[in-house]
Amino acid sequence: MKRVLYLVIACTVAGSVGGCSLFGSWWGPKRAAWRSKAENACLSSGAVVPGPDVRPMGEWDGPGACGADRPFKVSAVGRSQKVPLNKTTDLNCPMVAAVDDWLERIVQPRAMEQFGQPVVGVEHMGSYSCRSIAGRRQMSEHAYMNAIDVSGFKLADGRTVRVRSGWRSADASEANFLRAVGGAACEQFTTVLGPGSDAAHQDHLHFDLARHSKGRRVCKGGDEPVPDGGRMFSFFKDRSVETTGSIAPRNGAGGGALEDGWFSEDEIEE
Repeated sequence: MKRVLYLVIACTVAGSVGGCSLFGSWWGPKRAAWRSKAENACLSSGAVVPGPDVRPMGEWDGPGACGADRPFKVSAVGRSQKVPLNKTTDLNCPMVAAVDDWLERIVQPRAMEQFGQPVVGVEHMGSYSCRSIAGRRQMSEHAYMNAIDVSGFKLADGRTVRVRSGWRSADASEANFLRAVGGAACEQFTTVLGPGSDAAHQDHLHFDLARHSKGRRVCKGGDEPVPDGGRMFSFFKDRSVETTGSIAPRNGAGGGALEDGWFSEDEIEE
């Protein structure tokens, strides 16, 4: 009996600081099945190649439904050339692939256009955080290592362009760059929120791969509109989107959050 008690106490402590498979897998709420499917498809595709800057973590389970099946500890992002992050962070496979592609296809070309030099560092404010969306019961995509908040970009000459100061900067190159990389990000992510979206995003660009109802995207990151459908990796798609979500009433009315990971068109995820 004492051994069981010790196990429960130890696991409770472990859960409070990050994860515990006992409560997460046996007794706690389950992560939506589509999350595991997306991770497995990403891993099988070879879109993310493990290395010194992208290290497999193994399963991270809990507390509750938080975590991911086979996430990575990431210290640099990009494809042809890795760009260091200001601090190591934890992301699931689809997010690693999306961030890499966003940096390669969108950020670097825009940096060359506006500044004549590449981005050599990316600053972020965090990725994994087991919490709900502020003011809501719905869990944040940060809880599943399925989101990242980008706050700045270091250029080759040492200059750093930050979202807080650059979004409305008198320097047109900074403002144009940030609005361009934010607006075009919805080609890679399903949710993009920047300073133009609400007061909570005045100092960063929020990117995630949430599933919204009927395959919609939330694109409020800068210069929109984004091309219809955008460009997504195949493992982010789910052709059952029209049939798997059931709308849950909110405050006695229709609309609101759908099944875990699904949102109505008017939901904003962070």
